[in-house]
Amino acid sequence: MEHPQQPSQVHLTPRNLRGIAHPLRVQILTSLRTEGPATATTVARRLNLNTGATSYHLRQLAEYGFITEEPSRGGRRERWWRAAHANTVVPDDEVLDGSVGLGSAYLQALGQVWSGALMAAIEATPSLTPEWRDAQDFGDYALTLTPAEAKELAAEIHTLLRRRTPAATASEAQPPDGAARVSFQFQLFPTSEDRHATQPTDME
Repeated sequence: MEHPQQPSQVHLTPRNLRGIAHPLRVQILTSLRTEGPATATTVARRLNLNTGATSYHLRQLAEYGFITEEPSRGGRRERWWRAAHANTVVPDDEVLDGSVGLGSAYLQALGQVWSGALMAAIEATPSLTPEWRDAQDFGDYALTLTPAEAKELAAEIHTLLRRRTPAATASEAQPPDGAARVSFQFQLFPTSEDRHATQPTDME
């Protein structure tokens, strides 16, 4: 059965931010987006979580519109869930500033999940095939940019990555032989030495 086309993005608002500003919910939503529809039991097994807690967080994600039920699967006693969108747009300044700390909580949840994924990849490196050890890459660059240049660079990277995104979601498409789902993470932010220069100043 064909799945309905996912809207490409969900924009965070002061309301729906309440449903995602938690590291376990970020993990669960990411799992449903990358590995496909699942029951609470399956998600809990994927992420090594408690089934009861997973069910609670799934219901919260559904209440705020991040996931939806998959009625074509399971029976009366088994609820299947799928992601309602392909990705999430990080909230803008107005949402970050006006959501009683939820914007910062969401960004902290992202950081926790992403850093955990990086550490898991590092720990798994010895078990990779030689081809994947050679293909895997960790690195960073120290650049000097204006805010406009930084925004332009991020846009260029996003454009390049979108060219690599298949029409079907990764969870539904059959990968070619030798292929694997990969995670590309990047963060762009002022370093600690120059962060003070980015703070607004009060003008009399």
